[in-house]
Amino acid sequence: MGFKEDIQKLSIQISERKNHVTNEEMAKQTLIIPFLQVLGFDVFNPLEVRPEYTADFGKAKKAKVDYAICKDNNPIIFIEAKALNERIENHDSQLAMYFNSTPSVKLAIITNGVEYRFFTDLKNTNVMDNLPFFIVDNISCLSDSDIDLISIFRKNEYKKDSMLAIAEELNYAARLNKAVEDLFKNPTDDFIRFLIKPIKGGAITGTVIEKFRPMVKKSISSVFLKMVSEGLYPKEGELDKPIVEDNYQSTVVKQNVCPTEDDVSGFNIICDILNSVARNISELNLTKTNNHLSIHNRNKLKWIFRLSLDGSKKSLICKLPVDKAVKLAPDFIVEDSPKGGSRILINSPDDLYRLNRLIVKCYDEGAN
Repeated sequence: MGFKEDIQKLSIQISERKNHVTNEEMAKQTLIIPFLQVLGFDVFNPLEVRPEYTADFGKAKKAKVDYAICKDNNPIIFIEAKALNERIENHDSQLAMYFNSTPSVKLAIITNGVEYRFFTDLKNTNVMDNLPFFIVDNISCLSDSDIDLISIFRKNEYKKDSMLAIAEELNYAARLNKAVEDLFKNPTDDFIRFLIKPIKGGAITGTVIEKFRPMVKKSISSVFLKMVSEGLYPKEGELDKPIVEDNYQSTVVKQNVCPTEDDVSGFNIICDILNSVARNISELNLTKTNNHLSIHNRNKLKWIFRLSLDGSKKSLICKLPVDKAVKLAPDFIVEDSPKGGSRILINSPDDLYRLNRLIVKCYDEGAN
C-alpha cells in the first residue's frame, strides 16, 4: 500500500474516531500519533520522536513542546498538540516561542488531530512566521493536492531546503490569489484604465473611469462564470469524453442553465470528499436546473445529491430519512424534503466539508 492509500485509510479512521475524542491526551494517542506513523516516523524511538521535549529559553524559563522530531540527535520539527475542542490558532504564539528558541527547527506544526497548521521562517530566519504556509482544515477530508503536500513531510522525503522552497511558493501563490481576488472585486483605477484604453478613444479621466467601473465589474463576473462553465462542459461532439479537474475525472452533462460559482464549488467539494475516501467518482455528473443542482452518475434521473445554493435558504438534499440524516449531521438543521428524503440547511458550500460522513453514506447507498 502506498502513501496515498495509507493517508486515505487514516482519514477514514479519524472521521470515525474524532467524535469520541474528549481531551488532548486522547487526541495525541488516537489521531496525532497515527498521523506521524503514516509519515514514516518511529513513534516508539526517542532518538526519532521525542515526547515532551524541553525547549530551553535560558535559566529563567523552560517549556516542553509535545513532540520533537529529531535527526542526528537534533530536533528538526516541533509539533504542539491541543484538544479537539480548542481553537488551535489561539496557540500559535506558544508554538512560536518553542520554534524561535531552537535554530535547528525549520518546521513547526500545531494540531488537534483534525486541523493542522504548518509554519516556517520565511520572513525572518529563526523567527516563526505569523501565518502558516499550509493549513489542513480537516484531515478526514483530504483533496489530492493536500495529500501531495503532506507527502513532503514524510520521514524519507523531508528536506529542509525543499520544504522552504515549497513554503515560499505557497506563500507567494496565496498572496497573488488574494491580490487577484481583490482586484476583481474592487478594480483599481489603473486596471480599469488599462482595460478600457483600447476601446475608448480620447482622454480617460476620473469621470470616465467611474462611468466604466460598474461595467468592468459586471464584465469580470460574466467572464469568470463563462470560463468556469466552459471548463466544466465538454465541447460539442465530446459529450462522452470525461474531462479532468484537480486530479480526478468528472463528466458534466451540458444543460441550458449555467451552474453558478457556488454550484461549481459545491460539486468540487463533494468530489473531493468522496475521492479522499477512495470512492469511484469517475462517472459523477451534474445537471443544473432552475431549482437546484443534481449530482448523479450516468443516469441523470437517478440522483444522489441535490444542492440548492441560489437563494437565501441554501441546502443539501439527500435520500436518507430524516432520523438517519440527523445522526450524520448533528450540528445542522435537518428537515423533511418536499420530494422525500432530507434537506440539510447550510450557509455556504464550505459547510459540505462538515457533512463528509453523510455525503459518503449517501454515495454508498445511491451510487449503484
